[in-house]
Amino acid sequence: MPSKPISTERDPTSSHVTVHDVARAAGVAIGTVSRVVNGAPTVSKAIRARVESAIAELGWTPSVAAQAMRGVSSHVVGFIFSDIRNPLYAAMVKGAEDVLSEHGYMLMIASSDGRSDREVALINLFKRRRADGLLFTVEEEGNAEVRRCIEASPYPVIMLEREMDAAMGSVGAAHKEGTHHATRYLLSLGHRRIALISGGRTNKVGRDRLAGFVQAHEQAGTPLDPSLLRLDSFASEYGFRETQLLLDMKNRPTAIVAAGMHLLDGVLRAIRIKGLQIPRDLSLIASNDSSLAELATPPIDVIRYDAYDLGQKAAQLLLHRMKKQSPDVSPRIEIPTEFILRESCAPPPKSI
Repeated sequence: MPSKPISTERDPTSSHVTVHDVARAAGVAIGTVSRVVNGAPTVSKAIRARVESAIAELGWTPSVAAQAMRGVSSHVVGFIFSDIRNPLYAAMVKGAEDVLSEHGYMLMIASSDGRSDREVALINLFKRRRADGLLFTVEEEGNAEVRRCIEASPYPVIMLEREMDAAMGSVGAAHKEGTHHATRYLLSLGHRRIALISGGRTNKVGRDRLAGFVQAHEQAGTPLDPSLLRLDSFASEYGFRETQLLLDMKNRPTAIVAAGMHLLDGVLRAIRIKGLQIPRDLSLIASNDSSLAELATPPIDVIRYDAYDLGQKAAQLLLHRMKKQSPDVSPRIEIPTEFILRESCAPPPKSI
């Protein structure tokens, strides 16, 4: 039996395309159009093709607000991160997008540039867009305004590499274990003055890295000099400045752990300016593997993790929350880190 031809005649009294026009053009009921738009699996391929053809022909866009008022999912998930230049976020976005798209969701990404006021504005934007859920890397976990905004959100929120509330889901890497492993390795080589350059006094990543660093020293029975801790920023320029200050110390460090994606560039520049050679004069470990770490001379030892997998795990946890399934998964998921040995570490020089 031949399929019914699509009619594109519109109601002449209507000033814009409506769902009624689409239903009439496709020769189906309005409810069928709604089921097609919302990805219902009960619609046959032939009917779905006719409705989608009519939508394309008429240029109709469903009203997100109207769908939400009827309790219909917008099939939109937001993703707010702090720095669009960080390749780790690109991998996380891809991982989350691959999972969400399989379930009919569109991922909308936005960069806050590390500003709390912009984070609040973006959270409110996703509220207006009637998002079904949010993936979020907050800059300051203790910011009261951001916390209030999240608590008032109608959708579930999953934190990536951050924690704000035990009841809120979060996904992150095992940074404490990774930093502990790297620091323990340096101590085993004989280093006793190891500097840690990192950021995040206000976020879980920074706290976990510091905890792993301190734990390794305690287990080795090695005193930790607080002057070797530089923990105020993940920025390249911060790494550049603090490395110079560390290397100007009378009793300078014999090794540095640069725990942050952008820090390595600044740390390497400072070491070069000081005329030091890695690892003869100074051992170095970085975090979050990069082309710079691989191509540097010598290649840099790194603590790394799979950011794509982290994004996937975050999206899976968010889907679990959006579907209001029973809480049979942990609110906190950690993916493993690994310590990659290359050529940037050696026993400390006999004299400095």
